[in-house]
Amino acid sequence: MTLSSDLERYRAHPLVSIARIDIGNNTLAALKGIIETLPQRTTIAILADSVDYVGASGTDIKSDVVKTLRSLGALQLVLLDGDVHADERTVSVAVEGCSGADVVVTVGSGTLCDIGKVAAGDRPHVVVQTAASVNGFADDQSVLLINGAKRTTHSGWPTALIVDADILQGAPLSMNRSGLGDMVSMFTAPADWYLSSLVNMARGWNAEAAMMTRRYGEELRRIAPGVGASDPAALSTLAEFLTLSGISMGVAGQTSPSSGMEHTVSHLIDMAHGSRRRGNAYHGAQVGVSTVIAAILWQKMRRHLAEGCLDEVVLPSENVAENRVRSAFNWMDADGATSTECWADYSQKLTHLHSVNAPSLVKQIMASWSDHDSVLSGLLETPENIIAALRDAGAPTRFSELDNPSDPEDIVWALQNCHLMRNRFTIADLAYLSGNWTAKDVWSTLAEAADLGAGL
Repeated sequence: MTLSSDLERYRAHPLVSIARIDIGNNTLAALKGIIETLPQRTTIAILADSVDYVGASGTDIKSDVVKTLRSLGALQLVLLDGDVHADERTVSVAVEGCSGADVVVTVGSGTLCDIGKVAAGDRPHVVVQTAASVNGFADDQSVLLINGAKRTTHSGWPTALIVDADILQGAPLSMNRSGLGDMVSMFTAPADWYLSSLVNMARGWNAEAAMMTRRYGEELRRIAPGVGASDPAALSTLAEFLTLSGISMGVAGQTSPSSGMEHTVSHLIDMAHGSRRRGNAYHGAQVGVSTVIAAILWQKMRRHLAEGCLDEVVLPSENVAENRVRSAFNWMDADGATSTECWADYSQKLTHLHSVNAPSLVKQIMASWSDHDSVLSGLLETPENIIAALRDAGAPTRFSELDNPSDPEDIVWALQNCHLMRNRFTIADLAYLSGNWTAKDVWSTLAEAADLGAGL
């Protein structure tokens, strides 16, 4: 069993609807044949942005795609201007631009692919991936900005995914390094998913989906230096990791195999930047740095649970919790739309935790902690090893090393409030409800990260 064989095996999974995945050398040449096999291709929409994508060989990717498709049908070019975000306005522009086409071909990176999945709807959707930057190319979900908050919504599987090594080599180094940052989330996110299952919030804990990429953790660390050096073989392997990670989320029916506390921190930082009209860092790079913090918090909480000294979990009342959420997010907009959106999700989580008597469940978890810890030990990685992988790839380990870095105050705000934005249970929830995620705890965790060469 190898990463490559697992990728093909899970591509054929009954819950996965990707007909074809081409990763490697000269795979862009497959585009024409893929389109020719479609039953209807009278009109082809090409969705792209204003970025110039150039392969390592000097090939202009968008021009090459247009040239390839021109003989196959009437082309509808849909070019999104500026710094593209998957907000409601941009998605609406893409949907309108692609209307009437028989097939949509998206040329771009992760955000554009998320938009393309929505714009394509039920029509064939072929993705030409321009960097090994995120794991969201190969799933049936899109991360969209709704009422100022990052939300994961069901969209649709791409029909085919084309990942050409020459294109990956031509991508900015920071984008491919960002892909490795996105992948290290597999060293904490599955543990959050397992923890949520212990309070009956997993929505279908699936050990197979959780381990789909995690079992190849050593290989990810092995290719890290090659990713940093733009080695084509390492980049192709990273693309396989990202693709299999996306498929794992589709198999799970949720992003939990790869999205836990570390992603909520990244989402909040992006939301803060949006409110302040600042550009965002690369998603995966930000996730990688946040994963280190999550791993440190996991170490601390595992010690408390193993020693049986975790303070009692206390659930706030609805009024107290709503005030807490609104005080965290009201500054972000004038009409309170963001705090309302976040409270809508958090209130569902709180209602559930009250209904299952979460404090009692946590006591039961502590009573049988050795059994749970043996599972978690196979899901988690040490902060030191995560940092080493990021450093080997030349990826950031500190928030200050990111493109468009945040002010320290926004980072602390994101860490302290990450559990308040969505209806999922992570280690940050357990820490907060047991009194272990105060501002003092956040600063202490950042100090511990600094000692390891990470953090702020």
